[in-house]
Amino acid sequence: MDLSNLKKKLFVSLIVGIVVFAGLSIYSDIDKLIKVFSHFNYRYLPIILLLAPMNYVLRYVKWSYYLHLIDAKVPTKDSFLIFISGLCMTVTPGKIGELLKSYLLKEKANIPISSTAPLVMGERLTDGISMLLLASIGTLSYNYGKGILAFVLLGMMAFILFVQSPKLVHYVIVILKKISLVNRFGSAIENFYDKTYIILKWKPLLFAIGIGIVSWFFEGVVIYFTVKAMGIEFPLLASIFTVSFSSIVGAVSMMPGGLFAAEGSIVGLLMMMKLPKDIAVATTIITRFSTLWLGVAVGLIGLVAVQKRMYGGKD
Repeated sequence: MDLSNLKKKLFVSLIVGIVVFAGLSIYSDIDKLIKVFSHFNYRYLPIILLLAPMNYVLRYVKWSYYLHLIDAKVPTKDSFLIFISGLCMTVTPGKIGELLKSYLLKEKANIPISSTAPLVMGERLTDGISMLLLASIGTLSYNYGKGILAFVLLGMMAFILFVQSPKLVHYVIVILKKISLVNRFGSAIENFYDKTYIILKWKPLLFAIGIGIVSWFFEGVVIYFTVKAMGIEFPLLASIFTVSFSSIVGAVSMMPGGLFAAEGSIVGLLMMMKLPKDIAVATTIITRFSTLWLGVAVGLIGLVAVQKRMYGGKD
């Protein structure tokens, strides 16, 4: 496993993250920002930092369920470490780097990447639908972003309906296999679809979306407690809507970790909801640390653990 290249990409994303936070600080006025943090009630910090890990636990339940659906035999400890290691790849464009989990499963359990890549895709798809549903509840009250949410949801549903039409998909695969370059990967493509079809049947789909709604609800509560720690009462619904909507915008932007797009959305929405600029920026910084960078740190620990367990500490 070429960890040196991975570390370079993570380092670049870290630099970009620092630039984003620096830009937010300048935008808010550093002196005002320092004053906000000096009055922050740090008794709420443990709650704020525990909410995202609760999301990870529930997402791991979904990951284990998916492995069971495709009959992938992986020891629980290995499965957990591989899942956790994927968190450090959330700062890759569109989170495509989470395919690292498929690579590690191939190395550890000799499971073809074409069998487990659909699981990663299924995670992202059902997480996206869950966040869309949470954000949609907010649009009823705040009348914002309906067009974006509807467009993304329609795209996701069209894809699901396509996957659930085996005759149509196999017809497309037959056409694609006439291309010599594609035909070389014909069996892998068919295996990829077979596993995708299994996890996107209605029962697994609804189960995964249900888990996603609960797990992403926890991240949505981060803003609620963060603003509360600053001495301001903020509606729980507004908090969940802000985190969900900004996450969707960040994902659609295809920027690593949704950088720039997610931060801008959170600040803009909070200010639209009448929070002062300095409070909105401070809330954004804490929220993104809790919901993004904390996960990256946990993922790096998991990746090191996987490396030691599987390769004896060698790249």
